[in-house]
Amino acid sequence: MTAILIDDEPNATEALTNMLRMTTPDVEVIAVANDPQRGIELIQERQPDLLFLDIQMPHMTGFELLEKLGKFNFSVIFTTAYDQYALQAFKVSAVDYLLKPIDMDELEASVGKVRERMKSTQPDFSAFERLFQQVQKPEPQRIALPIGDGLMFVPVADIVRLQSDSNYTMFYLINRDKVLVSRTLGDYEDMLVRQNFCRVHHSHIINLAQMKRYIKTDGGYAEMSDGSKVEISRRKKDDFVAMLGAGV
Repeated sequence: MTAILIDDEPNATEALTNMLRMTTPDVEVIAVANDPQRGIELIQERQPDLLFLDIQMPHMTGFELLEKLGKFNFSVIFTTAYDQYALQAFKVSAVDYLLKPIDMDELEASVGKVRERMKSTQPDFSAFERLFQQVQKPEPQRIALPIGDGLMFVPVADIVRLQSDSNYTMFYLINRDKVLVSRTLGDYEDMLVRQNFCRVHHSHIINLAQMKRYIKTDGGYAEMSDGSKVEISRRKKDDFVAMLGAGV
């Protein structure tokens, strides 16, 4: 069985390759991509039996990658660091998923499901269509933040705001904890906007559910539940007002 691995984190693809070598030696990893567009090219060139595909990647989600491919005849195992409402939909469909950090027993079991599917002379890929209808845009209830030697799972509702710090992002939480992660603010923007967050400044994303007041004076700023005041930039003001749904 041949496999391609696509994940924007090189450490993740390296770890998964090693785990497959230990648990399922019959799975041959024929290509690895840390960029979704390159992944599409490799799939078209190599035609794998199995694709391990990250869901949340910069510039293109795993779902969008499959949509760009159109029809395909390989099996897919999604990998994700996000615990979100759609996970049960993955379970009931023919598409499996692995929640990061990946458990070796679950990995072996998922590959076993693929083996069973390959035994069928006419595999049923209609589950992909059901999955697309249910979860075109995954919306996590929790978010996994890479910290030190692991991941910290934080409820999205507990995030007050995010602030850019060069190539890092500082998360400010409702309990006044702060978490610094080594990813840019833009990496989180698309996902969190679907969760009632708004990018109000080049350096700031706020949780509108944690906003106490919007003050129009002094150029305009949002007063947050933790007492912080976040400037609303002139360029972002129209988007901010539209999300509020009020004529302020």
